[in-house]
Amino acid sequence: MTETILAEVDSFVPVRPTGEDLDYADLEILDFSLYNDGPDARQLLASQVRKAMSTQGFFVIVNHGIAEGDITRMVDIGHTILTRTPPEEKEKLKADIIGKGEYPGFKPRGHWKSAGVDRIENFNINRDMSLHEQPSALKPYRSEIQTFVDSVHKDVLYKLLRLFALALELESEDFFVKLHSYEKHDESWFRWMEYYDDNSISDEAGKTPWLGGHQDLSGLSLLFSQPMATLQVRDYEDDAQWKYIRHIPGAIIVNAGEPMMWWTGDYFKAAVHRVIQPPEDQRGHDRSSVFYFVVPNDDVVINTLLDESPVLQRAGVKKWFEDGKAPTSKEWVNNRIRVTGQKTLFTEGEKQNSVQQKIGNVTTTWFR
Repeated sequence: MTETILAEVDSFVPVRPTGEDLDYADLEILDFSLYNDGPDARQLLASQVRKAMSTQGFFVIVNHGIAEGDITRMVDIGHTILTRTPPEEKEKLKADIIGKGEYPGFKPRGHWKSAGVDRIENFNINRDMSLHEQPSALKPYRSEIQTFVDSVHKDVLYKLLRLFALALELESEDFFVKLHSYEKHDESWFRWMEYYDDNSISDEAGKTPWLGGHQDLSGLSLLFSQPMATLQVRDYEDDAQWKYIRHIPGAIIVNAGEPMMWWTGDYFKAAVHRVIQPPEDQRGHDRSSVFYFVVPNDDVVINTLLDESPVLQRAGVKKWFEDGKAPTSKEWVNNRIRVTGQKTLFTEGEKQNSVQQKIGNVTTTWFR
């Protein structure tokens, strides 16, 4: 039997798990090994989705079918792309964030200006990599990346979307699947992100969150769990209370964003979360993460599913947008990307924990 020889990578060395006693959020954990055990098993998973989404907007998936070694390999590939791509090529392939409002390409450190020093660099692809020129450093791994992204979309995301349909008691389990067709275009993006714990930055700047409090512009966000204790979720009942997300090796952390909130009239919560500097025993290390941010196909108009969902009818929710005012997926994503992180929203001395910003027909909220 011929052994597949994988292209060499620059391995990323993650930080060891923290030993500090942190206040962790108590998240629902969905065991996807039960998914194929029949309708009753799927209904049980759907009830977990409904509970998680109606309270925190976060949950965790385990036994999802993607091996932990494959996740580590994908982290290493992203780290290799970011470290081996020279500055001039990164500049050439920089994401057209301000112009087109899209993420494929490189986002350099310093682009986001809304909260302190932007220590974050990321590289993003559309699942159809032929739509954008790719860096030379990606080429040895192109088929591996495509296989991984396809598996996340078709094997993990589609199961998730069916559970969301069950949780809302929609007539068709494939309701959301059809709105996220793999074959149609949308602005979903697969991301490698590195947070650089730069010791040259002053202690005062170090108190600022690495990524300020926000709700994602994606309908669903999938983060492959990593050991640095920096991700926090805000309690919906207390806007000053933040709790850490616990690392589970090999797990996928899922949170809902604003489109899911609109679809459900805020019955399902768009998770409020932020990234802060790590505990003392994890400082001086970088963080490398892999994500899949998912939005509906371009032409999907997103508004509350009052006619489709008995759950929403019983809950008495109202339509999020007036008729004719709801954005298409593409309109929303492009507009939101253009403005994200482009101005300071909180001023020194202010005590409020949130501020609103108008983006087209949408009012979005940012958090401390």
